[in-house]
Amino acid sequence: MPPEKRSPKRVVFIGAECTGKTTIANEIARRYDEPCSSEYVRQYVNALDRPLAECDLEPIARGQLRLEDEASLPAKHFVFHDTNLLSSILYAEHYFGAHLSWVDKTFLERSYERYFLCLPDVPWEDDPKQRVGPEERTKLHSRFQAMLARYQIDPIPLSGKIDQRIQTVLMVLRDLQ
Repeated sequence: MPPEKRSPKRVVFIGAECTGKTTIANEIARRYDEPCSSEYVRQYVNALDRPLAECDLEPIARGQLRLEDEASLPAKHFVFHDTNLLSSILYAEHYFGAHLSWVDKTFLERSYERYFLCLPDVPWEDDPKQRVGPEERTKLHSRFQAMLARYQIDPIPLSGKIDQRIQTVLMVLRDLQ
């Protein structure tokens, strides 16, 4: 009988918009030759020809879950997530004052090995369809800190230039192997 495949360790890069999450997640996944799930809301927004509305929250959360789960299938040791369902919870509350109880329940049932919180100390890059602005980034960073505390998640902060952030992640991941 073949040995049972162990679940990969899920590693999440989280934080406000324009803090390097995507760049770091993709680079770490490349270096480890492991999969990386993307942030579903980016795909969703790019396909819309209107502003996001509260009715979009459920399909965004379901899409995020699907991308996370699909990425974990080919993983050997790690699966990296350019954000996760926690972001869906935060943005629903922040922008719409909305709460989807099934999303909270599903989030609490999932296991993530390590969180890296990307700090907003990198230069702002404009992306009008995806990002609000640098002032909003600061507010969102505070919301992410509060959300992580609410769920008793102790993230590893990533600050400084992208290369510094990547080196921090590599050091932490060496200890997880």
